[in-house]
Amino acid sequence: MLQTDATVTEGAPSRVGPGLGALVQLTVGAIVFVALLGAVEFACGFFVGGGDLLGSLKRTQGDTVATTMKVLELAPELNPSPLVTDFDLLWRNKPLAVKTQPVNPRPYGRDDQWTIRIDSRGFRGPERPLPTPHDGTYRILCVGDSITFGFSVDQDAPFARRLEALLRARYPSRPIEVVNAGVPGWSWVQGRRFLEREGLALRPDLVIVGHGTNDQFFTARITDRERVARLENPIIRDVEYAGVFLARTNTYRALVWLVPPRAEPMRNSRGCEAQIKETGSCHRLSVAEIEESVHEIRRRTAAAGADLLVLNADFMETAAVRGSRAAAEKDGIPFVDLVRRFHELRAEDEDARAGKMGLAHAAVGRAEGSSAARRVVLRVLVPAPPSPVSVQGQSYFSAPFQLNEQMYDDGTHGDEAAGDGVFSVAVTVPAAVAAFDYKFYRDGIPEFEPLPPMPSTQGMRLLRPEGDVIAPVAVFGDLFLMVERTHPNARGHEVITRELAAEIEKLPSFERFTRGARG
Repeated sequence: MLQTDATVTEGAPSRVGPGLGALVQLTVGAIVFVALLGAVEFACGFFVGGGDLLGSLKRTQGDTVATTMKVLELAPELNPSPLVTDFDLLWRNKPLAVKTQPVNPRPYGRDDQWTIRIDSRGFRGPERPLPTPHDGTYRILCVGDSITFGFSVDQDAPFARRLEALLRARYPSRPIEVVNAGVPGWSWVQGRRFLEREGLALRPDLVIVGHGTNDQFFTARITDRERVARLENPIIRDVEYAGVFLARTNTYRALVWLVPPRAEPMRNSRGCEAQIKETGSCHRLSVAEIEESVHEIRRRTAAAGADLLVLNADFMETAAVRGSRAAAEKDGIPFVDLVRRFHELRAEDEDARAGKMGLAHAAVGRAEGSSAARRVVLRVLVPAPPSPVSVQGQSYFSAPFQLNEQMYDDGTHGDEAAGDGVFSVAVTVPAAVAAFDYKFYRDGIPEFEPLPPMPSTQGMRLLRPEGDVIAPVAVFGDLFLMVERTHPNARGHEVITRELAAEIEKLPSFERFTRGARG
């Protein structure tokens, strides 16, 4: 009986064939392997947390783009504006992101906040349908950096949103749309590349472009032009993509923590070496490369049948404007100099305040000689009640100079009128000091307070004492139209809106579109 059973069993067909058995084994092995990787990843999270961000940033010193990319890889939540890595544009706004945060730096006595809402395509503003041919809408595309984006102002405050509301109110019978495609940190190369890859596909009738500060203010070891060119190589793109993926894993961070990579100094690229040879330093784009980018944007927009406006919104006043202005003049592009307009409005405001209070107007005297020290009178209007006021500062890219002085409202130390709420102090500034930063303090509290985790470093005033100076009567905690030196506040964006509307209404294409439709 046992023998008969054995014979029957041996002769029966197998339930699992060799091929299927191997597949099952591979599947089980893969599941076990993935489970082990998941367990390792989970365990590593307890040891490394957010990863060695500080160490990684030290290895990118001297190159702002490399630092930005590293933050986006390891700790994107630290960035005030929600950004994601992009292998065509280096980075872009994170689609569908929503974020509310305090204004940084925080002005004295206020807790201002701003909210960001990004649509599904990465634009700051409401969700819009994709444009179709001949849809009858006059579409304005705003491309730029954090000024266009509206850094530190609430969702409806950026000039793109205000411009749309203003033009619709003036021409209620005409469909007008303004798209805010600004991205914090973008350079002229990134703006140009966005237009080539995506922007002009939106069928704009008018493109408004403004970059500058990021191009020339920050240092670099490799130019933006070279970075973008490298990404055209598919192998490099794949390596970069893999690097971004690995950098976000706890396992990779644990390996870096256990065996940190050698901190080899970054080498300057050929583009940077050329800049250093010519100017002594390297920036993300040279002035010549900025001019070339604007020329190319003009060619692209003209081929697409769109008008072009170029903005100077570089409130840090770098050399970038030389490139954009030169291109605009050669190509006949309307050029809106917002920096100059803000200077004009600020001077008008300061003169009106000084005249109303019966004080001397701001003035710069002639320097007595290249080696003569300057007498500088700093003044600030401080709202009641009276309290101790001081000023602190330091030299700005020049000879060492420290400023830490008590200020007075008693008719002494350079003060003109006792008890008028304007605190003053006269200080001596060495001739070798070309410029210095400073800010006022009340009861030991600064008028602008940097906030973590990414403290703003631009909440300072700037003075260039070319001779003896009577500084403007500043208002404590108010930089007039600006959140800080780089970014306009809501009132500043309102000024930009009016300036742009005046230029747009001069365009023949807009005049034809709106003929007879003025509300």
